[in-house]
Amino acid sequence: MDGQFRIDGKKRTVFVGLVCVDILNLLPKYPEEDIGHRCIDYYKQRGGNASNSSSIFSLLGGDVEFFGTLASDPELPFIQKDFEKFGVKFQNSILASHRTCPMSIVILSLESHTRTVLHTNKDLPELTRDDFAKNINLKSSQYGWIHFEGRDNAQEIAHMMTYVNDFNEKNSTNIFISLEAEKLRFARYLDEFDMWKMPDVLFVSKDFALSQGYTNMEQAASNYFQKVKKGAVVICAWGEKGAAAMSDQSGLVTSPAFPPTEILDTCGAGDTFNAATLFALGRGKALQTAIEFGCKIAGSKCGIMGLNNLTLLKDTFAHIQL
Repeated sequence: MDGQFRIDGKKRTVFVGLVCVDILNLLPKYPEEDIGHRCIDYYKQRGGNASNSSSIFSLLGGDVEFFGTLASDPELPFIQKDFEKFGVKFQNSILASHRTCPMSIVILSLESHTRTVLHTNKDLPELTRDDFAKNINLKSSQYGWIHFEGRDNAQEIAHMMTYVNDFNEKNSTNIFISLEAEKLRFARYLDEFDMWKMPDVLFVSKDFALSQGYTNMEQAASNYFQKVKKGAVVICAWGEKGAAAMSDQSGLVTSPAFPPTEILDTCGAGDTFNAATLFALGRGKALQTAIEFGCKIAGSKCGIMGLNNLTLLKDTFAHIQL
């Protein structure tokens, strides 16, 4: 059924999670240990799952906000200017004084098309339910969808999702919730804090599913679907295999991958898929259409180096019809 998750085009989507700085190093192949190497190139960009997804969502034409914790350190102006460049609202985010911005060093191998991420987060505090309630004004009627990046503040994320669901019930509103289960350590939290039945849409990553014994996207989507609430959707992207999803209305549906002519950078492909799929669902598209659009946008991004070439990204996405 089309339109299950349609939201008013004037409603805003919020991506809740991490923003950090990424330093991407491009090498011919993965480096041998304990010797010097020359990089072909390097790039500095704003990173973080929720942060990346908010950029892609904006480029597709959506009204979007990032909500997270920003460290008040020398990287803050760079992050703020980059959000502004992409048209992502962030002014409700929490400013943490005397803290350090998280940093990711990313090794990109042209030979294997892999991306290896070395992440450091020294002292940036995670969001709380109180942060969310004080700064995201659900009563303003401007919000249509809230997406949560699954992080170590899982109990607080559960409280935030409960807060939104309670608001919907008390006010007869329908703010949709999605949750990303990507990090392997997040698995235990889903059970511990009874999070399976909280979101309307659950995104499960390939690595997450593999870590729990699933060997393909169809199996993962079908089995995780048994855990979610009635009417919810499970979506599982599987890299070069594409994606699978399941809902009561559609049953199990799949999409192939749409790789570019030349794969340059897979960093952020999952974040891109999530954003594009949510964009399509919010515009009332059927689940099959939505994941196919997600795969097409993610595939095209893999043919572009980095996530900071605003013009190239926008021009590339404009040629992909929804």
